[in-house]
Amino acid sequence: MIESSELPARRPGTGGTHPELALAYAADDGSFAVYNDYSAGRAVFRPRSETPPPPEVAATWRRTRDGGQVRPVAPADPVEGYGLFTFPYGPISMGVPESGRFDVRTYGERILALVPVAGYKSRRILASVCGQTVPDAALRIERLAGNFSAAHATAFLSAAESAAGASVPRGELWVRALAQELQRVYNHVHVIARVAEAASQNVGTAQTQALAEEMLRVQGSVFGHRWLFGALLPAGPRRRLDAGDRRDLSNVLRRHAATFDRLWELFLGSRTFVDRIQSTGTVTPSLAKEWGAVGPTLRACGVPWDDRLRVPTSPYTDLFLDLPQESGGDALARLLVRAHEVRASFLLIEQLLDRWTTTPEALEAPAPPVAPSRALGRVESPSGDLVYDVTLSGDRVASIGMRSASQANFPLFARGLRDGVFTDFHFAWESFGLVFSEVDG
Repeated sequence: MIESSELPARRPGTGGTHPELALAYAADDGSFAVYNDYSAGRAVFRPRSETPPPPEVAATWRRTRDGGQVRPVAPADPVEGYGLFTFPYGPISMGVPESGRFDVRTYGERILALVPVAGYKSRRILASVCGQTVPDAALRIERLAGNFSAAHATAFLSAAESAAGASVPRGELWVRALAQELQRVYNHVHVIARVAEAASQNVGTAQTQALAEEMLRVQGSVFGHRWLFGALLPAGPRRRLDAGDRRDLSNVLRRHAATFDRLWELFLGSRTFVDRIQSTGTVTPSLAKEWGAVGPTLRACGVPWDDRLRVPTSPYTDLFLDLPQESGGDALARLLVRAHEVRASFLLIEQLLDRWTTTPEALEAPAPPVAPSRALGRVESPSGDLVYDVTLSGDRVASIGMRSASQANFPLFARGLRDGVFTDFHFAWESFGLVFSEVDG
């Protein structure tokens, strides 16, 4: 199993000769692979004994840090020629997303090749949870990427519960969905603010960051922690989800939704802002499928895949979810998808609060395991498909694997900036919503 930050060293996405099939996760022991079938709109599980993955899509994982040596997270084709040199940009610190470096192959301004380099903050969280009880392991897992804590905790807990064959109270599934949607809004608003900052939209940046801060305060008010740490565990902070709390939350979120709509209309009305992100960091639909893009990066290329619809669990099976798509594949398209998803998440939360389950103790059967005491958990994190592969020994984690959205999309970021200019770097980087913490583990 994957025990630390490990990334595909070869092309992970293509499904052999099938252009509509992308590798979503391949077990490190080669026992099975999971594919996203875009044409059928469903996930396909293939045991090795049935249909082994073709050699070109078998997962080739490698550690980003090996004996203290920092490794690139995405391969780069060699680019040589007179006057070319490699410009190491960083390592730079990015706060919650953690630190990283970018090796830029260039002759001055134009980017001919780009290799993101991880490993500066390798915490070995996945390796550290082996031998831990599930609740103790979850406390570490949710800190792997703080801004995606609800998604990581939910995917891990779902896998662990399925591996244990344990049913889950329906109310807990609704709580997890609420936490994920609140965090989705925060992350999308934060990404938009960061892109606005890159475009020197100072007033818009301040107002959008203020809205992102308000969403963190909402999370703290409802779940007792602004980053939702411990919020999905029974022994976590006290939740404020009674009828009156839900009514107050709904009123607050309506105001925030109206604020976002006003801000987004102002951004779209700024020709300077739109010009800076249009045609920047473009990913074609064929490239997105070939490399197994996920999340807004994939949907901005016109591929309608979202785990909440394609591999749904309660309550997403009972609620209306809009699935936005764009066709441009550039930074503007990715932001348009994120903005639409902010509105969709506000609507989804309104449905959750309005139809809050009246039978919270009713049990939901777990998803079927992939092997005795081993199961997968999949959720749609703010940046895309997140997969956990958990094997239990009794009540403790025996081994764990993970494929994050950042792992899937880093190669697309590197490819999207080829033949761009360095001044486009900031716009493209922020629009992908990548975090090194999901890579460094």
